[in-house]
Amino acid sequence: MLNRKLMGFLLILALSLAGAPIREGFGWGDEGHRYVNLVAVEKLPADMPAFFKNAARRISFLGPEPDRWRDAKELYSALRVVNNSDHYIDIDNLENFKALPNDRYAYAESVRARGLNADEIGFLPYAALEAFQKVSVSFRYWRQTKDPEEKAQIEQNIIYYAGVLGHYIADGAQPLHATIHYNGWSTSWNPDEFTREPLHTRFEAEFVKAHIKAEDIGPLVKTAQSLREPFSAIMNELLDSHQQVETLYRMEKISPWDANNRSTESKQFVVKRLAVAAQLLANLWYTAWLD
Repeated sequence: MLNRKLMGFLLILALSLAGAPIREGFGWGDEGHRYVNLVAVEKLPADMPAFFKNAARRISFLGPEPDRWRDAKELYSALRVVNNSDHYIDIDNLENFKALPNDRYAYAESVRARGLNADEIGFLPYAALEAFQKVSVSFRYWRQTKDPEEKAQIEQNIIYYAGVLGHYIADGAQPLHATIHYNGWSTSWNPDEFTREPLHTRFEAEFVKAHIKAEDIGPLVKTAQSLREPFSAIMNELLDSHQQVETLYRMEKISPWDANNRSTESKQFVVKRLAVAAQLLANLWYTAWLD
């Protein structure tokens, strides 16, 4: 018979693996997230603080950071579960997204009132908005403080928050993070006979790693500009991504998304999505600085 200590360990392990299902897939893989952050830094205007522009390598490294929090090797699932739904939002009924509240709890309540579960639909725009505000607040304190040591500490916070913001903005440009069809067509209604086989990782990681470089993205991104409505800009990116879902699936029928896909059209599609992310990210950073 198992002793009590071993039984206790097995119970904890079972509980850590149970609970809400975890979506597979990590937006754009490691490379795509790094590229988006790196290109966004390159597109910042001259009046952006030098410490920020000089931290390009660190900010690039932080692009995949929120995916690192979903490490399945952890004994406890707490971090993985609470972080998981920040990476997507299912925009498959546009009526539900015409007028969103500007905080996640009001959003969750409005979703609950319709008999739906916000954890299942996703919180991506709110994860992005919250990260943006952390950058904005930190810049404000950076301006106010006169203490050089505190200023240096705040600079490190800004760099970290900015890198994490980049992750969610890049996720928002990935069409499969804006739909219930995130890893194969998932409903019985499928008139175009889109694949039901898993394609999420093949699209965002295998293809990107094999065929995309940061220098492919840069020419499509302009110098950052200030945004009047940051949350609206974040939602517009997501709505645009949702519009690309069927295009992505149609392209899969012609040239499957994987490392062997040599299609110029496929590469252009992915580069454009990554450029959309880099552009919005640079604009958000610059807006946070000017706020």
